[in-house]
Amino acid sequence: MSLATIREKLRFGSFFRRRTPAIRGPASRDREAEMRALLARPPFAITDIADAALPLYDRALTHRSYANGSEYPIAAADDNERLEFLGNYVLDFVIADHLYGEYDLPPGEMNRRLQVTRNTKLADIVHRQGLGIDGLIRRRGQAPTDSIIADAFEALIGAIYVDRGIGAAREVVLAIFEDEIAGCDTRRNYRGRLQELVARKGLGGIEYIYRRTGPGSSPVWVARVIVGGAPLGRGEAPTKQGAAMLAAREALGRLGEE
Repeated sequence: MSLATIREKLRFGSFFRRRTPAIRGPASRDREAEMRALLARPPFAITDIADAALPLYDRALTHRSYANGSEYPIAAADDNERLEFLGNYVLDFVIADHLYGEYDLPPGEMNRRLQVTRNTKLADIVHRQGLGIDGLIRRRGQAPTDSIIADAFEALIGAIYVDRGIGAAREVVLAIFEDEIAGCDTRRNYRGRLQELVARKGLGGIEYIYRRTGPGSSPVWVARVIVGGAPLGRGEAPTKQGAAMLAAREALGRLGEE
């Protein structure tokens, strides 16, 4: 199946059946508040979750050890394994589509960069970017291992896709992974190159200022980069990280490095 065909099927929701089995709701208002707070923070930036959708996100952060426990006295809760399966493929699709559209690379190199989504890397990304998922995973008698954290992350991406569609899932995925992907390419890692240049030449601090415009379904981010107090670059893109990357690229050009 071609990438274009997969894209069309995802767009119209026929690639995955977006039917959620009935599950019990979150255990408490505190749990609801915790999940809303998690999803309201960048890079998720989802602030208008319907009450009916909360059980879906709760399930994404429920390990099977908890789902099979006794916290639910009437019936066991659904665990996150089906959402993890879905989220894994949504994650790979979004990254593959981004690589295909934004990078002029042979298939082998695109496949190498797709490895940023490997299960063994996801927990590290969750910790390094402070996503906060690890602190909300419900489990019983299980330490929050890298595998459990990675599975919950993928399940959360799956939940976002089911609740919001491929556009919202793409925005979240790229907000998290765009720098990871660019970091594989030293020439296109403009933010990293700018950081190194500024440090090497002693040009002062770097600050990125962001502004979001456009509707929630099609946001546009504008980023400005200030080096040593002077505005040197501006970028505009569908994601915050993408806009920052373009701003850094312009700054490098003004500093004679692009």
